[in-house]
Amino acid sequence: MVRLLAIALGAIFIMSLVATGIAPKAPGNSVEMVESGTASAERSSRRQSARSGEADAMVLERDMSGQFHLTAAVNGDDTRFLVDTGADVVALTESTAERLGLLPDRSEFQPVMQTASGVGYGARITIDSIEIGGSEFRNVEAVVV
Repeated sequence: MVRLLAIALGAIFIMSLVATGIAPKAPGNSVEMVESGTASAERSSRRQSARSGEADAMVLERDMSGQFHLTAAVNGDDTRFLVDTGADVVALTESTAERLGLLPDRSEFQPVMQTASGVGYGARITIDSIEIGGSEFRNVEAVVV
């Protein structure tokens, strides 16, 4: 009985280490979004502080509504984005796409996603270039909603 209790307590202890992030992590890259202060990046199990100007990490602070925003250069034009960590694709509103010269023809809009309020219509486009924090991404698939 004591042995079983010791095993159970040991398992709980190990799970609490993993849950709180104290246990060693697998190698890879990660970026944390924070309310203020610093962000950190992990590469090859070596933790580093993110400083302004580093290409590997970017500090994003929550706005008054608790959301994260960033400014990215889309084909050279600065554009403000809402950061959705669960999104699968870059999304532009019709007005933003029009301002950037990327608005597709109305006939290209079709059902492209399931949203909380039903089917979301959009048109797929390719953005030539998006620059975020000094890193450039080319031929980025996006959707105009």
